[in-house]
Amino acid sequence: MKFKIMPLSLNYRFLLFTGALLSVCAGSIGAVLTRALWNNYDIVPLWGQESIVTHLLSSSFVLGALVCWTATKATRNALRSKQVLPLHWHLKSQTVIDKLPAGTLHRAFMLGLIGMLIAGITLLLFRYRRLENLPSEDFTVFFAIYCVLLSGAISVMAIYRALGDNVLHRANA
Repeated sequence: MKFKIMPLSLNYRFLLFTGALLSVCAGSIGAVLTRALWNNYDIVPLWGQESIVTHLLSSSFVLGALVCWTATKATRNALRSKQVLPLHWHLKSQTVIDKLPAGTLHRAFMLGLIGMLIAGITLLLFRYRRLENLPSEDFTVFFAIYCVLLSGAISVMAIYRALGDNVLHRANA
């Protein structure tokens, strides 16, 4: 029995490629940055001024905002060059993603805050597991994986919102 594989649409290919590219870049940069910052430490504490909490909260905001900004700009450029198609669904105004701000910087700020929220949930899980510190190498691996996952989630939200931005209508006006 042969299975016929349906080809992916332009939008899904763009979403997968852009999301994967941003995730790999974020994970690599996150690992290098964490290794550079925590290289002199054998153990990284969970709490304190120089801690996992500070690193995770600040990095999550910056990562969320940068990934959103990059994904939004890439999607708008792809819309203008007709590499992807704008979204036209009848319930578009009722989705949560569509409630994100229209401006790139405002949207990046909001998704940066969502990144901080995800970091907060992660820190609550650390407390639930009674983790008070991590070895430096383990923290580097954890943070690289965290950056990949956070970047993937943020890029999907940013790309979907940007696909509904009506960039083509504004360019023609």
